[in-house]
Amino acid sequence: MAIESAKYKVVSKEDRFEIREYEEYILAEVEIGGDYNHAINAGFRILADFIFGNNKKRARIQMTAPVTETTADQSEKIEMTAPVSAAAAEGGKYKVAFMMPSKYSLNTLPEPNSKEIEFRKVDAHQVAVIRFSGYLKKRLAEEKGEELKNWLKRRNLTAKSAFASAQYNPPWIIGPFRKNEIIVTI
Repeated sequence: MAIESAKYKVVSKEDRFEIREYEEYILAEVEIGGDYNHAINAGFRILADFIFGNNKKRARIQMTAPVTETTADQSEKIEMTAPVSAAAAEGGKYKVAFMMPSKYSLNTLPEPNSKEIEFRKVDAHQVAVIRFSGYLKKRLAEEKGEELKNWLKRRNLTAKSAFASAQYNPPWIIGPFRKNEIIVTI
């Protein structure tokens, strides 16, 4: 069974870098305080609990990929694609998000039992991405974010959102076979 991901078109590709145009989608997200690794794990557990049936309808929702982590700074516009994602904000807050399956609208999603979960529609947008493998920890995310930032600068492209990390694999997949990305709206 294939896992659904956000639909996009690759506009250009260079080595591990891509420019993509994403279609609109809906995110379920939670804001978590603490360090990067704690936020990813805690946010993932809350969202996984929701899609595994902890909602008012007790409905199971199909898993999507990736899980994304983005900064929780409310003053910054964040348009993140879906994997599971996260990034740091002032005060050590992260937004961890799952893309909801495309069959749902904001009106048809089951109501979460957790008050921490919020839904947000993400309009169509263009992003820059760097792809890489390994276990995604804060240091690796920062290193790859710098590589993407430098790539954008060399091409005179401007980041319009926080840099977000995206993880596509379950925890038991070993490092060299893991698919990760750093993604930023441009």
